[in-house]
Amino acid sequence: MTLFSSDNSVQAACTNVHRPMGGIEGLREVHDDVGRLSVSAFPVAMIKDMSMSRAAVPACYILADHATAYIGETGNVGRRLSDHYRDQSKAFAKEAYVVSGYQGGWLDTTAALYLQYRFTRIAEQANLVDIMKGVNPQVLELPSHRRAALDIFVEHGERLLFDAGCRVLRSNFAGQRRAVAKAETVEPEDTGPMQIGVVATPPVGSELELAYGDLWARGFPAAEGFVVMAGSEVRKAVNPSAPPIVASRRDELTEAEALVPIPGVQDRERLCVAVCFPSAAIAAKVVTGAHVDSNKWQAPRYPRPILIAG
Repeated sequence: MTLFSSDNSVQAACTNVHRPMGGIEGLREVHDDVGRLSVSAFPVAMIKDMSMSRAAVPACYILADHATAYIGETGNVGRRLSDHYRDQSKAFAKEAYVVSGYQGGWLDTTAALYLQYRFTRIAEQANLVDIMKGVNPQVLELPSHRRAALDIFVEHGERLLFDAGCRVLRSNFAGQRRAVAKAETVEPEDTGPMQIGVVATPPVGSELELAYGDLWARGFPAAEGFVVMAGSEVRKAVNPSAPPIVASRRDELTEAEALVPIPGVQDRERLCVAVCFPSAAIAAKVVTGAHVDSNKWQAPRYPRPILIAG
């Protein structure tokens, strides 16, 4: 029985939700009888119990909570999710959504890459959560017939993800949508002067690392604000939700020749001098190109050196 009259102008759809382990909040396998995709939804805590042999398949995946999402792709989703599970920068995630082929071989690595790119763009336009990025999704050069087929995957995947409970791409809750005015506001102290080329010697025990994807950056609190150290990486892309001051600060760094290319890397640059920002919050925003807070600066977990110049 349906509560509404039928509309013959649209194509009806039916989704199956299978709970192989029973219960309500655990594993849900979502698919239909005509598509080639399946979405597996489960708490992130279940990653440690995945079967590595069964999960050695290409997939696009989303790690999310109500405020942040990370959209990735891989040729082996079991191994990749296991890596993320041990990564403190992904500790925000409470739920995982894996888009894979309903049968083996029905989704390959090209399709996974395409889904990652399209889902990322859709999520950014929806502006329901902050999108955490590591490497920017790839724009694939594909023949028109291949792209047309993958666009069907995108449409199908969106529906399955929504039915699985994912609210990163779409939501009926108006309260979840972020007001542009709120996303663009900055604290008064963030608009203060930025000092480029300062002498940076962090006091013992004060050095912090940035927890944002695999972006490498170090800094420390200073009397004048927050110093981001030379050698730190700066993500090139700027999210739509980032306040306008992020772009103007980036322009200042570029004009001062404070940013240099990283050989072999396209999505980020490196600070060649230390920079003192008015606050830790604006430092995090400029480095990540995202609307993030000062809590992204955290105590280092595994100190490791980097090679700035060879």
